[in-house]
Amino acid sequence: MIEWSEQFETKIEMVDTQHQRLFVLLNSLADCFTVGVPNEEMVEQVLRELQNYTNQHFTDEEAMMKERNIDPQFFAIHHMEHNSFIYDLSRLQLHISVDEDEVQTAEKLVHFITSWLVYHILGVDQVMAAQLRAIKQGMTPQQAYQANKTINRDAATMQLILTSVLDLWRGTAEHCRLLEEELLALKQST
Repeated sequence: MIEWSEQFETKIEMVDTQHQRLFVLLNSLADCFTVGVPNEEMVEQVLRELQNYTNQHFTDEEAMMKERNIDPQFFAIHHMEHNSFIYDLSRLQLHISVDEDEVQTAEKLVHFITSWLVYHILGVDQVMAAQLRAIKQGMTPQQAYQANKTINRDAATMQLILTSVLDLWRGTAEHCRLLEEELLALKQST
């Protein structure tokens, strides 16, 4: 479960509203597991809605950045992160160990999505918001990018970002370990 708080606000109404909706959808997916064995169809439906809404959010956010003339270098980084998430999520769904049941798979997906959203919103989205505010105040997109490549964060926010990055790393390391085991088993069976 992930709770929306001021810490996640970018002060861009459309972005914050969509982020809040992503939190609701993610929590709906997590809720599927709090009442015993979840209904597989319900999990698939919520996951599909979450993926569709995430894709729409990425499209809307990128259109807004272009409309507000964000620096092309930053846009490329931000766009790459969005594409990376979509790719990672699809690969994770395809390559979860066949020995896992749907509950384990979906729980891993919830954990991955939660960690990624926290990292992305508190990291790159906050930098985006700072750059857009600087552009609105008269800086060129390039000046805004240079002045706001990084922003200072309080200790609690940094802890959330670091925890999310470590969770993502642990998940990736575990996934790699499982794939290596499967590859070894395949080699030994041939």
